[in-house]
Amino acid sequence: MITVVIADDEPLARDELAYLLGKCDDIEIVGEATQGLEALEKIIALKPDAAFLDIHMPKLDGLLVARKLLEEDHNLIIVFATAYDQHAIQAFEVNAVDYLLKPFDEERVSKTVERIRQRVRNNKEDFQNEMLNHSLTELLKKMDRESVAATVGQFKAPIISKLAVQGEGSIVMIDPNDILYVYRENRDVFIKTSIKVYSTKYTLQALEEKLASYPFFHTHRSYLVNLNFVQELVPWFNGAYILILNDEERSEVPVSRTYVKALKGVLEI
Repeated sequence: MITVVIADDEPLARDELAYLLGKCDDIEIVGEATQGLEALEKIIALKPDAAFLDIHMPKLDGLLVARKLLEEDHNLIIVFATAYDQHAIQAFEVNAVDYLLKPFDEERVSKTVERIRQRVRNNKEDFQNEMLNHSLTELLKKMDRESVAATVGQFKAPIISKLAVQGEGSIVMIDPNDILYVYRENRDVFIKTSIKVYSTKYTLQALEEKLASYPFFHTHRSYLVNLNFVQELVPWFNGAYILILNDEERSEVPVSRTYVKALKGVLEI
């Protein structure tokens, strides 16, 4: 049985989607929400296989709910529901993110459900979910950039020159160019330089955004690496690789198979 949470502040739209999903014998609707914060709480508590998120909801919209779930590393299939016109919908047409256009069409909902079935069947090793989260993260970044550009025209955010992190009894300012890589262990995030390792209160995603103007690449769901320090790319196992950096320790950074193709493209391999 595939478990689902529906989040939409329009009762008629929510009921219509629930009715159409209810026609599928293998779909179980375990929760419904009328606004973003409620959706976030229910998804975290119920841990469904998939979530249908309306784009426009009070307090937290569907995109913000998706972002927060990604920050917390919740692996699930996310489907956006939207009344956007065709031009806006094109932004959602990436391989791992699905969308439904309002008013809902029964045949289109059936196709979405079949895609969900396929992903659930293929997710034995969390590989497809990892790709979905990576693609969704990239999509949300793209939409953020487009939203800022549309709102403020030619304004460009200043490029940070230093990153503040917690040192031993003081705040240390780090030049992003000196960072070898950033990694997460459980909920703790660390910044590795050639000198030492610093802990930080930033999430990995927040650091990725702050370092967007520098050559950092997501090689793994828990790693960001500065490509300027890459010396070797070594095959590991099951399609994964290891990056060898050119610091004195010859630091090693894992590359999960989800990101190998994109990394090779960036490195022109």
